[in-house]
Amino acid sequence: MGLAGISAESRTELARLTAGRRLVTVDDASDLLRLPRPEAARRLARFAEQGWLRRVRRGLYIPVPIDAPNPESWSEDPLVLANAVWAPCYFTGWTAANHWALTDQVFATTVVKTQGRVRHATQHLGDDEFLLSHVDAESMDWGLATVWRNEVRLTFADAARTVIDLLDEPRLGGGIRHVAEILDSYLVEHDAGRLVDYGDRLGNGTVFKRLGLLTQSLSPSNDELITACRDRVTKGVTSLDPDGPAGGTTDRSWGLRVNVGVTS
Repeated sequence: MGLAGISAESRTELARLTAGRRLVTVDDASDLLRLPRPEAARRLARFAEQGWLRRVRRGLYIPVPIDAPNPESWSEDPLVLANAVWAPCYFTGWTAANHWALTDQVFATTVVKTQGRVRHATQHLGDDEFLLSHVDAESMDWGLATVWRNEVRLTFADAARTVIDLLDEPRLGGGIRHVAEILDSYLVEHDAGRLVDYGDRLGNGTVFKRLGLLTQSLSPSNDELITACRDRVTKGVTSLDPDGPAGGTTDRSWGLRVNVGVTS
């Protein structure tokens, strides 16, 4: 659908709505146009039908540039969209790993941890896909960094927090094999001690099991990190990759069922 003609009055309203804004909400329209919310919602819907705005989810729209070649597929930066919808939140998993150059793999899905309620792990905003999980407020107090994206302030897991999040939930990194590659990259240039600190903060003993086994395979001379992990091994046997196959051998020293092979 192309851009439809627009009256002078509508042009003025549209200019008021979009001036300096990357996103437009029903509340924005209600305040700026001095309309009741139901009428403001209808006005935004009409602008979207005409191609001047694009709806990315209920009540949230993005302006479409007048020179956009395909207005119906125009999109905003998915990170900016996610921040507008799910803040307080932070970006982690393969999204943060790519940002910190811990991996050169690019994933189409953006990984987000939010303090809000998560009804469905996989959600969409427009054409963009997001993998969401919940995080409590206390876990937003450490291991995070501010990143500016197109003049928008975003929060990312820092490099060490990214690795710890991945060891806690390997699915956020595409599985334990890819997590091992990210860990290997981290250990080359970053502080291994920070992984221990963050692992203690997270409080999941399985993180140290996975970190210890992988470090022993990837960086066997890193005695200090391996020892720190051994000192924190908890009872019981858990899976190296919780989303991997059911089989595998049990490594009693680490309390892990090695259900996925990891290349050293």
